[in-house]
Amino acid sequence: MNSVTIFQAITKQKLILPFYHAVAEQPLPHIKHLYHMKTVKEFLKDLDFLLQHFEPIGAETLYQFHVNKTVPQKPVFHLTFDDGLKEISEIVAPILLQKGVPATFFVNSGFVDNKALFYRYHESLAIEDLSQKDKLTNSLKTDILSCSYKNRNDLFQYFSQLQIDDFLKTDKPYLTVEQLKQLRAQGFTIGAHSVDHPYYEEISLEEQHRQTLSSLEFISSLMHQKLRLFAFPFTDNNVSRKFFNNIEPFVDLSFGTANFKKEEVPFHYQRIAAEKKTMDSLESIVMKAYFMKGIRYFLGKDTIYRIM
Repeated sequence: MNSVTIFQAITKQKLILPFYHAVAEQPLPHIKHLYHMKTVKEFLKDLDFLLQHFEPIGAETLYQFHVNKTVPQKPVFHLTFDDGLKEISEIVAPILLQKGVPATFFVNSGFVDNKALFYRYHESLAIEDLSQKDKLTNSLKTDILSCSYKNRNDLFQYFSQLQIDDFLKTDKPYLTVEQLKQLRAQGFTIGAHSVDHPYYEEISLEEQHRQTLSSLEFISSLMHQKLRLFAFPFTDNNVSRKFFNNIEPFVDLSFGTANFKKEEVPFHYQRIAAEKKTMDSLESIVMKAYFMKGIRYFLGKDTIYRIM
């Protein structure tokens, strides 16, 4: 019996939901200063680990677990990707199709077709630009990375809107509507990820609703699929039970980023980040998550309870 099987038996955690953003051979300038993105070789190694210890399932099977109020009898995983980057179509999907691995791709309705750019990608581009010009200092880098969703317009002092528009036109970092339709035709599931990727705990309840329902409606109008899926941008920290109660009629499943924690909201599932600031393999990330789940379980802190 290997260590993964032992942790599965101890924690009774048979379902794992890893999420990524993109896979590429070279660091992407809009991501490289935020976290370590997996190379194709690293991603294939992660998939080998998953396929050795878990069985891949599609979003429909995951939804049936929820509807039937059951848990998997054997270890399973469902793979997801956030932000709707073009590498999904160009690199990720061909690999998953070859491996026979289903996945869900969550997209921001405000970014599809390269209409706008996520403010955190602004930050990475600004840092890259200043670095190339030999004008980057540690304090300046800290200032840029500390920009929040609310003060995102301050980024233009480092990187102009003109430069962003040029990047969107030349690099085209996001998936197009046509690519999304092709991915759906290939059997993948498409989900909503808000309009423009805010921190939900920084915005009002009304804005949380708008961001969520608008992005869900956008996906529903494009995709011929029954499932309505939503993944929180960043995190679901401090999101109220009232929010979940209000969106329940409009969503089948939603997803957070709190690793293996349990949820009091029945249709809400927690995912595990497969990308870190360091080059950790998914195996090491998963083993750490299992270990922490065991500690939380014995401390009685393994369930997320929502305030109204």
